[in-house]
Amino acid sequence: MRRLVHFLKFVVFVYSCLILLAACSSSPKKFDSEIPRPDIQGLKEIKIEEPISIRLKSQVGRSEVVSYLFQSSSRSFEGQELRHQKDESMEFVAKAEGLSEDKEKNQFTQRITIIKKDGAADLHDFAMPELGETLDITSNGLGQIFQAGDYPANSIFYVPSVSVPEHPVEVGDTWIMQASWLSLQEMVPYQLDMVSILKSVLQCGQDRCAEIEVQGDVGFQGPLAQSMKFNSHWKGKIILALDAGSVVWSRLQSEEYLESTNVHREVSSCMEAVSLGASHFSGMRCGN
Repeated sequence: MRRLVHFLKFVVFVYSCLILLAACSSSPKKFDSEIPRPDIQGLKEIKIEEPISIRLKSQVGRSEVVSYLFQSSSRSFEGQELRHQKDESMEFVAKAEGLSEDKEKNQFTQRITIIKKDGAADLHDFAMPELGETLDITSNGLGQIFQAGDYPANSIFYVPSVSVPEHPVEVGDTWIMQASWLSLQEMVPYQLDMVSILKSVLQCGQDRCAEIEVQGDVGFQGPLAQSMKFNSHWKGKIILALDAGSVVWSRLQSEEYLESTNVHREVSSCMEAVSLGASHFSGMRCGN
């Protein structure tokens, strides 16, 4: 599963890349509590006797179809006066097909295509191809990306869609990820700092799933960080099937604040994804 209005949209994308959307409410709520699990029949926590290894996987010829929905609500102010307000949403469906596997390098290549899109936003801002395009991505089980079409290595297309721990983990263990990139059009430099925690191991159908909670911050780098005030904090949850090695559900909520001189902008966003092959999963609505 692969992976916001303008460059701010990235923050809600990162895993969902990545990964990953079902449905969001028309006005995403600020998150002040833990994001709930999706309403899944038969989903239950199980005890594990030893640490688990979390890895992304792909098989040649295997396809995954993921439904995404992104929604945001933004407000722009001059001083204390509201000058502009906008609600935006977009739905799209992506297919990832396993093309090849290099077992010696522990790498695999997937081809990403968009089979449905409803909305005017540029999918390249989500590190996705547009309708009519294909994107071949070579990565490994840790989510590291070695080739993403013809895009430069310092672009958003090379930011891992999922943070995976290098070593086996137990419930309660945490791991971190840092990444930096330049936006393609504005060449704005970003820095991502993220923490993930294994909340539980779940029985989900015939597979076991890791329930991972993520939270982090994105900020500007260099001189831009001195000239503009930009705060972006997000929180989310991922359910990843261990045997299949793929994310079957995720939700990411974000709050951003951008200020320059007497003008500032507030953005509240939500992104949710669901694998259409995971029939035991049902969609949720962001904010519920």
